Amino acid sequence: MESDRSYLRRTQSKYDVIVLSLASSFHPVRSGAYTLAEDYRYTVESFSDALAHLNSGGLLVATRWLQDPPSEDLRLFALAVTALENNNADPRAQIVAFRGFNTAAILVKNGAFTPDELSSIRAFLTERAFDLTYAPDVRADETNQYNILPESKYYQTYLSLLNSSPRKTFYDNYDYDIRPPTDDHPFFGHFFKWTQAPRVIAEFGKAWQPFGGAGYFVIVALLILAIILATALILLPVAIWKRTNRSAASPFPLRNLLYFGLIGFAFLFVEIPLLQHFILYLGNPAYAVTTVLFSLLFFSGLGSRWSDRIPLRPSLATLVILIFAAPLLLPRLFAWTLGLPLTIRLGLTTLVLSPLGLLMGIPFPAGIRSIKREQDAGPGNEAQGGSVSWVWAVNGAASVVASILSALLALTFGFSWVLRLGAFCYAGAWIMAWAWPDMLQRRDR
Repeated sequence: MESDRSYLRRTQSKYDVIVLSLASSFHPVRSGAYTLAEDYRYTVESFSDALAHLNSGGLLVATRWLQDPPSEDLRLFALAVTALENNNADPRAQIVAFRGFNTAAILVKNGAFTPDELSSIRAFLTERAFDLTYAPDVRADETNQYNILPESKYYQTYLSLLNSSPRKTFYDNYDYDIRPPTDDHPFFGHFFKWTQAPRVIAEFGKAWQPFGGAGYFVIVALLILAIILATALILLPVAIWKRTNRSAASPFPLRNLLYFGLIGFAFLFVEIPLLQHFILYLGNPAYAVTTVLFSLLFFSGLGSRWSDRIPLRPSLATLVILIFAAPLLLPRLFAWTLGLPLTIRLGLTTLVLSPLGLLMGIPFPAGIRSIKREQDAGPGNEAQGGSVSWVWAVNGAASVVASILSALLALTFGFSWVLRLGAFCYAGAWIMAWAWPDMLQRRDR
């Protein structure tokens, strides 16, 4: 199955009408449902692609659920405004928005609406009892005629957004996060802002659905639980060993904790953003998960197999450079090749990810071998060599925490920043390799 984004990139055709149908069921925005669900149809880049494939005078039509206060529909309106402005068009003259009983729709024209077209739209809305919420010549008295509200809040909010300057001020002051999603931050259903936290806490136990942040706080609670359990599993063996071996040197040096913890965080901070990026590129989550996981795990397995032949420091340095470059290079790759057939894109995905996977497989076995060498060096070094089973646990616990933390960081900062954080973690492991001289040794040295 080919995604609509891929089809638009592939085709040279232009259309009179492009419709983004309402495919999702209603979910109250207060619940925080679908916070983590990415939707690459509703991003600034997606709207720009659609506008580029409209004939002169063509329409982009999109529908979302009405929420109170305005949120889904307002974000849709903000998306259209931003996409038009990014294409040097005039949103004031090229958007019409209207609402029914529980849905809102926008019409985005490739060109300005004419007076005759606006008259036809009004006649259509009147016949079907829709309320106009925005038009180039909208009047306040026609925005609350059929589906009557105490005040015409949708019209007022749309107008406030359009008139705000700078628009960032409006976004910062609004109750929900309704900034237009991008391909790097494609969470159309994520409306939580940290300024909501006091209201969320105040409403716990008093409201069935606390204000807006309930879904986000579930993820935060899961992260806290994972950190507590990971910390317990890592420190409990240390505490037991110290209680029974007061005079011997510790087999759990801080060096091992930092190195294996950093590479545990780094692997997931790289893997999860890449999964999300390639959902857009391959057009289907199943294709992305299968191809990205296969590529990273297969080639990291090869990297582990050959890790005794590849120097650790250069491989870590190269890995850091590649990950830092990924947020810059991947969008260009997608722009050039998103319209290619799926089989070619699957092959390109594997090819692009192979060097990353190969290098990501090297640090863990290199560290294990160093510990084993220290243990084999003599009875006096056995304790200093560290516990292999313990560093496996450290690495695994860090990976579990990273899988949740990466989702929260992506919601706040975008996937590119999670990738960069993965690069910083590998850079930290590179520094630890300098501080661990035995790790730099190889069998064939």
